[in-house]
Amino acid sequence: MRQEIGETRDAIMEDNNKIIEGILNANQHIKEKYWIVIFAKNTKCHVDGNFAITQHIKPYKTKPPSMVGQIIAEVDNSKGIVSWEINMPDIPFQYEAVPGIKHIAGGEKIVETTTLSNSYII
Repeated sequence: MRQEIGETRDAIMEDNNKIIEGILNANQHIKEKYWIVIFAKNTKCHVDGNFAITQHIKPYKTKPPSMVGQIIAEVDNSKGIVSWEINMPDIPFQYEAVPGIKHIAGGEKIVETTTLSNSYII
């Protein structure tokens, strides 16, 4: 079977969207703000001599510090707003390839910002 360009990316985004939607649905009763953080971390496993990386998607009650490589969603259920802070490295990031970011909130207002000077956002 032949793999198409973007097939893995699309599958990862579909899985991420399901996880984020699950977090949003499970916490829709929370009135105070909370944060969902998406980040990658090295594992102890190696593939071809390099560390394997695993992705984490977790909700937090307090806002973690902004770091390059993180995506942080501030969720305010009382206002129906999800604000995305996208801190990608200082290289172009193909946001149009990530359709789930705008779709996740189901029509709520989405705000995309970055707080790091060395981070790239369109």
